[in-house]
Amino acid sequence: MKKTSPVKILLLSALALFTAFTVSAQTAGQVKQVNFRYSQNPKTKAVSAPAESVVVLNQTNEANENEPPSIAKKTLEIARRGSVAISPTEIYKIGVGDVLFINLQNVSKDSTYYTVLNDGTIDYPLAGEMVAVAGLTTDEIAESLRGKIKLYENPHVVVGVRDFASHSITVLGLVEKAGEKRIQREAVPLYVVRAEAVVQPKATQAVLRRASGAAETLQLKEAKSDEVLIFPGDIVEFGFSEIPAEAKSSQYYYIGGEIVSGGQKDFYAGLTLTQAILASGGLRKAVVKRVVIRRKNFQGLLEATEYNLKLIKEGKQLDPILQPGDTVEIGL
Repeated sequence: MKKTSPVKILLLSALALFTAFTVSAQTAGQVKQVNFRYSQNPKTKAVSAPAESVVVLNQTNEANENEPPSIAKKTLEIARRGSVAISPTEIYKIGVGDVLFINLQNVSKDSTYYTVLNDGTIDYPLAGEMVAVAGLTTDEIAESLRGKIKLYENPHVVVGVRDFASHSITVLGLVEKAGEKRIQREAVPLYVVRAEAVVQPKATQAVLRRASGAAETLQLKEAKSDEVLIFPGDIVEFGFSEIPAEAKSSQYYYIGGEIVSGGQKDFYAGLTLTQAILASGGLRKAVVKRVVIRRKNFQGLLEATEYNLKLIKEGKQLDPILQPGDTVEIGL
């Protein structure tokens, strides 16, 4: 009998080990596949893999709009806010005096109104305490209330603004609609103010006085001036860049009523109501507080604006700047 050489025996042993290792690896791969994705029975529906975060977010987007935001959706919103700076022209933060409507859809489709108090809170009974809302957006308020309402397991809260009262600017000068204006954003571009106030064509500049005390002059003929943002508390006065020399000597205002020296008075740029009263000798009676300024609008019709001298002196109302041709009536 022919003997097998030691080298051949060694080669056969190595081949056997390699074959066993290959079969073992294939078997292990099949077992892993069955446990995580497929059924052992080919006729049985395959078992899905564990859902990933992307799938959860897609399901959230397809959910009924009336359902409260899921944790995944909130996480996505927070991530977006952190990565993209939100423009002040796109948001509104609640302030004192605003009136909110709040609807708890678990109970009713009807809304209840809540006024923001001087301390920046609202009295929402289901929260069990006064709720601080000043400086928050409506979405942030709704999220806060959802965390405070314990009566319902999954409260669905909708919050909106009924009356915008806390954000205002003042518009003066060569406009058809002067006075205090409410804005519904944290800031608005100058072109929005121009359109709302109906600036007269002869206006060539706007003097912008910030709530902080800073001031700047904007030339309306420059396109970039339209993009300047106006914030709550700002004062915008539209006027001339320069009064023509030939017109300076022929400009007047008219004052009458409870004043020492009424009649036609010389006008100069920047003249305020209180300055006009002093230039006319002052009031006849110290108790007088009502003043009406009549000014022609774009159609040539007189429009009246009433002011309170007591509030002006106390710094609670703006001291208006007069325009050529204004009629000032001083009365009780």
